Amino acid sequence: MCDEKYLAIDVGGTAIKYLLTDKSAKIHKINEMKTNRYKGELFNSFDEIIAPHMNDIKGIALSFPGKINAEHGIVNKVATFDWICDMPLKSILEEKYRKPVWIENDGKCAALAELWMGNLSDVKNGVVMGLGTEIAGGIIINGALYRGSNETAGEFSSILTDFKNPDNKKRFGKIGGHKNLTDAYEDKKYAIDSHELFEKYNEGDETAKEVVRDYGETIAAGIVTIQSVLDAEKFCIGGGISAQDILIAEIKDKVHDFYSVKFHEAVSEPAIEKCHFGNASGCVGALYNFLIRQKVI
Repeated sequence: MCDEKYLAIDVGGTAIKYLLTDKSAKIHKINEMKTNRYKGELFNSFDEIIAPHMNDIKGIALSFPGKINAEHGIVNKVATFDWICDMPLKSILEEKYRKPVWIENDGKCAALAELWMGNLSDVKNGVVMGLGTEIAGGIIINGALYRGSNETAGEFSSILTDFKNPDNKKRFGKIGGHKNLTDAYEDKKYAIDSHELFEKYNEGDETAKEVVRDYGETIAAGIVTIQSVLDAEKFCIGGGISAQDILIAEIKDKVHDFYSVKFHEAVSEPAIEKCHFGNASGCVGALYNFLIRQKVI
């Protein structure tokens, strides 16, 4: 039935976002709670989200970070929750809640959302880059999600920026995570959250402008690196801070600056847009993954 409801949950390193929706992915409200990374607390959070809707839903769609065996619903490894190793999360949740559950990697969920009804629905090859605690990624090739040989395609956080010391804080995921944006402002002035940072930017604060420009350049450099391998038509930027139009503009400007350098003539400049579903991309993509695997659509 068209009014059947599903619970879509997107677990991130900083926040868990969730929404109750139907198979059309109509979003009335996206809810959010802080992520607690301890084992018991994570499952308590699931219970707080799921239990009130047990009589209303046909299933649970989950977006989760890390290496995921989506076919069997196993979370193999994830840096955010270092206690997880080959956890059969699908089976655990299905046994507890007696509802069908499907799980997919968070970056891949974002890409699925944009492919389904978003800003990648009109392209053959595209990329989603989610700016969160680290960098989530999803790749569309020939109109389909590309998983890779080991289900880890799109793990952009692992891109190295320092080859002499690969296990350091200069991985792309570290320097491109949103915390690095606010930390840079704190190093120059004082502690601030991302919302306040962009308020300062709009007020003309020169330090805020410098920090956002530098961060935009970091993300743009990552895009140029990925583009050199994939030759995508479009990159869609997601994550909470992607709602800031000034950040998207900075990234677009910096990408264009990179491609104005002569040695990049062999590589085509991609289009840059924010994700259509914004901060809800993970939830919407999780729903799409669920509907496909349950053969609802």
